[in-house]
Amino acid sequence: MQPINVLIIIIFLFISKTTLASQWIEGNRLVIQGLDKITARIKTFEVDVSKTHKFGVLDIFVERCVFSKPIFKPESLAYIKIKDNSDRLDEVKFKGWMFASSPALSALENSVYDISILACKKVDKQLEKSLSVSPKERIFTSN
Repeated sequence: MQPINVLIIIIFLFISKTTLASQWIEGNRLVIQGLDKITARIKTFEVDVSKTHKFGVLDIFVERCVFSKPIFKPESLAYIKIKDNSDRLDEVKFKGWMFASSPALSALENSVYDISILACKKVDKQLEKSLSVSPKERIFTSN
């Protein structure tokens, strides 16, 4: 094979790998902000992927969350399902993707609650458990 052909193939492989590589990182925890319009209180909470969190009469189930790699514009997306349990309705009020940068683009339409996502992140469960030990316990156990 001629050297020019080899060079073209190498350049093609490099370009295709960088352009076809995903810019998204799969997260395992979603940071959500909820507003109770009646009491005017804002609550920020974290929900693990594939878990449900109760906020007032709403059940928020996080199915998937992704965030962009650091070299790209910061963005977080989440696919969530929100059920309304008021008045024994038990119906899904929202099911779809939410964007952290554009909360109004796909928002929950509810007369009492506003839900928006703030960030998706990847949390190491093992590291989190080791950091849950209080500083006093660390001092006594390390000696």
